Amino acid sequence: MPAANPARLAAAAGLVAALRSIEDRGSNLVAELLAGAPFMAFEHHPPGDVHDPVSGAQYYFHAHAPGEARALGPSWAEIGHIHTFIRPAGRAEDAPIHHLIAIALDRCGRPTALFTTNRWVTDDDFIPASQAIGYARAYQVSDGAPASRCINALFALFATEIADLLTARDAAIAAWQSDHPGIDPFEDRDLEITSAHPIDLLAVLTALQDTLA
Repeated sequence: MPAANPARLAAAAGLVAALRSIEDRGSNLVAELLAGAPFMAFEHHPPGDVHDPVSGAQYYFHAHAPGEARALGPSWAEIGHIHTFIRPAGRAEDAPIHHLIAIALDRCGRPTALFTTNRWVTDDDFIPASQAIGYARAYQVSDGAPASRCINALFALFATEIADLLTARDAAIAAWQSDHPGIDPFEDRDLEITSAHPIDLLAVLTALQDTLA
């Protein structure tokens, strides 16, 4: 059996602790992000997003209208998803913003998949995987909120998978461009989800625990 990876073990412990701090109050990650607001399709929760003024990390939760979620492609069960971004130059209106990954959540508020999207989906400033991976590895929201702690832990726990997703995203866009000459692949509404990785969180945590046995 392979030796335990200290960084992944720490991330797993952080994720479990953050989820437990939410669920012990009879809540879940989705309810935490809604903070009592009505669950409205396409609305950003929380309003105005969460921003880290030091790292430039940013995220929000939203959901698609009923019946639209399955148009996202991969067959995971989700109630909505968290979009994560980095703003390396700060929060000015004209500052570049780069989408990293989205985190799909199930009805219990547990992560069920990670995925990437085409540029038009979030209207961000596209950067290649080589650059995005560096930002993903350093992603950190330091407000201490349980939701932020969950997201930080997911970036650390699935760092390898996220790097693979971003690489696959670029490959999918390049392949789409090759197959659709004369069309800007970043604006083509027929290309929405560019890579995806379903998550079995219990299996991942169990496997990590086994490495300690």
